[in-house]
Amino acid sequence: MQRPETVRFLEALPYGKTTLDRIWMILSQVATVPAGEQRTLLRSMLDAIKGAEFIDFPRMTNGWDKSALPHLPKWINRPRPRVTRQYADNVIWAPELSFLSARKELATSPWLQVDQWLKATRNTVQDLVPIRERSLEIFGDEKMLDGLVGAQAFKSSLITLDALSCYYVPEPAAWERGPLGSRDLPGVCIENSTTYDVLRKFNRETGIWGFVVYGRGNGFASVVEGIIPIMEEFGHTRILYFGDADHEGLEIAARGALKFSAAGKALELDARLYRLILDCGKPAWSKTGGVLSPGAADLIRRGGLHELPEMFLEYLRVSQEWAGYRRLKGFDW
Repeated sequence: MQRPETVRFLEALPYGKTTLDRIWMILSQVATVPAGEQRTLLRSMLDAIKGAEFIDFPRMTNGWDKSALPHLPKWINRPRPRVTRQYADNVIWAPELSFLSARKELATSPWLQVDQWLKATRNTVQDLVPIRERSLEIFGDEKMLDGLVGAQAFKSSLITLDALSCYYVPEPAAWERGPLGSRDLPGVCIENSTTYDVLRKFNRETGIWGFVVYGRGNGFASVVEGIIPIMEEFGHTRILYFGDADHEGLEIAARGALKFSAAGKALELDARLYRLILDCGKPAWSKTGGVLSPGAADLIRRGGLHELPEMFLEYLRVSQEWAGYRRLKGFDW
């Protein structure tokens, strides 16, 4: 396989079975061949790749094209390379990682680097630092520990961030407090950035909500921990929510509600805003629809928005952008 075009040809071959017509097409993309020499060149390239054990030829005679010389396989098979897994053997794990003793860990397991760090810092006092600082120290990658924290070991509390002397930093939420006199009113979380901008400007004038916070769309559940400190600053135990009146929008709210509930807080739909867009907006086709989860259905029931489930069954939605500034000003609050 010394010829550059042969190497390019192999790189262009997909894994699995490739038929002769497809093989000819791939050849035309990687090599320019003088007329009359294509068949000879293709056979020599295939033989070279076969000799290097990267592909297999048909074993039966009817698997060959014998219409001209040299004969060509009607198909070739490129098997995927076999992956040989290597495991970490004879590891005496640090006490904090004793739960790994009954498991077989790959030689590339990130737990090995955690183990090395724990042993290297055993007799030193470690400052409590953000998780990404500790991740950078252990792995040389500030995000590596984020992924490891999602592993079952952390979820089951077999190990905690305390063992690594670090703490999770919630993503800060963009928010704006309401005017004087609105502090005791519930805050509202707005799903998308456009409506967040409109609502916070409207609230500066009206003080309908104690504060307005941006929910980051599909990322709402991830920003809940950043919203909770805002609620605690105001002494609130519940927050209102407003987003698109569609199936996915309500499921986003439901996922966030679960995280609030785990923190002893409550999320409710701001039924007034949903009522506003349902009254003035025009339903449009939605990419999502169908039956709601129990959590989303409960939010709708408690908000008195009983027409929404039927609308979602028809794959319809009403955009939150119908709640424009002019309509907000004209609404009977």
